[in-house]
Amino acid sequence: MIATVTMNPAVDYTVLLEEPLVLNTVNRTSHERITAGGKGVNVSLVLQQLQIPTTVYGYLSGTTGTMIAEQLQRTQIPTDWIVLPNQMNRINLKVKEHTAVTELNGRGISVSAADTGLLVDKLRKYGDGDYIVLAGSVPAGAPASHYADIMRALADTGVRFAVDAEGEALREALKEHPFVVKPNLRELCSVFGTEIETWWDALPYGRQMIEMGAENVLLSLGADGALLFSKEQRIWHLSAPHGEVKNAVGSGDSMLGGFLAGCASGRDLTEALRMGIAAGSATAFSEWIATRSRMDNLLKGLPAPTELL
Repeated sequence: MIATVTMNPAVDYTVLLEEPLVLNTVNRTSHERITAGGKGVNVSLVLQQLQIPTTVYGYLSGTTGTMIAEQLQRTQIPTDWIVLPNQMNRINLKVKEHTAVTELNGRGISVSAADTGLLVDKLRKYGDGDYIVLAGSVPAGAPASHYADIMRALADTGVRFAVDAEGEALREALKEHPFVVKPNLRELCSVFGTEIETWWDALPYGRQMIEMGAENVLLSLGADGALLFSKEQRIWHLSAPHGEVKNAVGSGDSMLGGFLAGCASGRDLTEALRMGIAAGSATAFSEWIATRSRMDNLLKGLPAPTELL
């Protein structure tokens, strides 16, 4: 079982503009889509496509929380929400202009220590052989150590953690030895306070994340595919397949979902990397989270990852 936790779920309102966005005037959309948003939610959508058992956890509040719950009900993915009073889940606006996407993300809800305790109690049912995904921004009012605190509270269960975060939240989580972390280049820069121009320049920083506590680092590189660093000091690279990018939003979450699906199915790390690249690329080439058939078709054409010395 793979449980996904989206601390700050959202209603994602995506609009498509046929003409470039113009400031200080009226812009007309040509297409609109409303979906339940959040990194953990996206990971579960991919896992469902790959027939890996998954349950979505998170906090809901207000009318937007009701919208998120209704959207997830339609997918038939099991959910176990914590409902908070007197707040409202955020609305994230995503403006698509051909291949460019501009995002305006809301601040989201606040959680208390008691709310976190309720979540930890729900997650205590998982143990050896299970995975918990902690993904996205830390809720307002929670400390930067929020993910690390949850991991520490569940350390005795034997569950494996996957963390998709950035900045101080990711640095703190590394101290609790997650099974895998999945930064992109921008998030890698946020951890080390540096600028990285090419994926080759990222190699020493990926190694350093292993030294900081991660068992594996899955570094997504967009069109350049991904790097995978293991605690055995091995590094693999796999390029992304060629295709028309229609939707970069959710592709990194899809990569993590594909990778974890491989691990949960007993595949080795290199095969899990291939599954991650196939899932991430399939979503990038789709209007939304990709179907199983798209992922499988891309997987068939992927070579084995290249091990770097």
